[in-house]
Amino acid sequence: MFKAIQDPVWGYTEIPEKFLKIIDTPEFQRLHWIRQLGMCYLVYPGAVHTRFQHSLGTMALADQIARKLETKYPTEVTFAALLHDIGHFPLSHSFEDFFQDKFHVNHEENGREIILGKKGTGEIREYLESNDIDPEVVTRILSGGHREFKLESEIVSGPLDADEMDYLVRDSYFTGTGNIAFSIKRMVDILRTDGEKIFIEEKGITSVESILLSRNLMHKSVYFHKTVRIAQKMIERAMDSLDKVDSSMMDMHDDIFLNYLRNQASSSDMIGQIDRRDLYKVVYRDSAPDIRNPEIESKIHEKYPELIVDYVPPYAYQDRKKSKNEVLVKQGRKFMEISSLSPLINSLYDSFNRRYITIYGPQKLQIRQEEIRSLLD
Repeated sequence: MFKAIQDPVWGYTEIPEKFLKIIDTPEFQRLHWIRQLGMCYLVYPGAVHTRFQHSLGTMALADQIARKLETKYPTEVTFAALLHDIGHFPLSHSFEDFFQDKFHVNHEENGREIILGKKGTGEIREYLESNDIDPEVVTRILSGGHREFKLESEIVSGPLDADEMDYLVRDSYFTGTGNIAFSIKRMVDILRTDGEKIFIEEKGITSVESILLSRNLMHKSVYFHKTVRIAQKMIERAMDSLDKVDSSMMDMHDDIFLNYLRNQASSSDMIGQIDRRDLYKVVYRDSAPDIRNPEIESKIHEKYPELIVDYVPPYAYQDRKKSKNEVLVKQGRKFMEISSLSPLINSLYDSFNRRYITIYGPQKLQIRQEEIRSLLD
């Protein structure tokens, strides 16, 4: 038994019955109300697709890859792919750092608590066990670092994973940017494994270059779009102004979360500006130092408290793992990292890590570039 859905990206997709009860839990249904791209709809009106859609797509791709690579745990990895975003906070990744600072938890840890039944209704754990699936195995696959499930972890979240393949194609489709230069069928076809790690052969290098090029284009034109970053930082400023931050905010839907901020005296004005699209403007932009210097931000905030400092890309993206450049290529009997074989991928890595400090301020603010530059020296 199965239920068929018509996915706008992957078309006709069959969902086996054993997954349906988990999809119908309150925790999973909540993902209907978490936008995949947060505030991107302010720039790309079609970008209102959800974590619910993405989770189903990731599950379908993980199932394809698991069957292609003949993993020992095909059902467990498919459940893990379905549940990989179950702990997401409102507006997706936009406020991960905020909740991490306030409550010392990220969305992956939040998701593990839900899967293990330590948070929420406990239905997800119940339904996993009724299908003879150990919830602990699912969380180990999602957390990575467990040698027994290394292959399964890479299928869900690795250098060439189901999660990224789905979100790149889905985000490009709903934003209308047309930035995708790779074929999903070809990407699945080139994957190989030795039972632990995923790798490709040399003939697959051009396909990997295509997916990394697509990723680079999506970051530059969508994920790090100037207007998206401004709206996100304005909401962060509104959140920082709250007298009290309750942990229940982590479980809110996007719209409930924004309404909560609208109804707080300290944050209502800032959210009102976003509602009117009276967004901040860029008042300064320059190359950022290799290492973040909080003293610079303190000096700027002390003299100009209305300004917001941003780094694009964020410093969290400065390692090669974040840039997804660690794909292994098999040459004879040895494995090499793809960056040592592809000048294009090295160029993409350098381009991706060209970091800028960007400062935003109210539309009516009059400030000279020299005044800000003097604070950065």
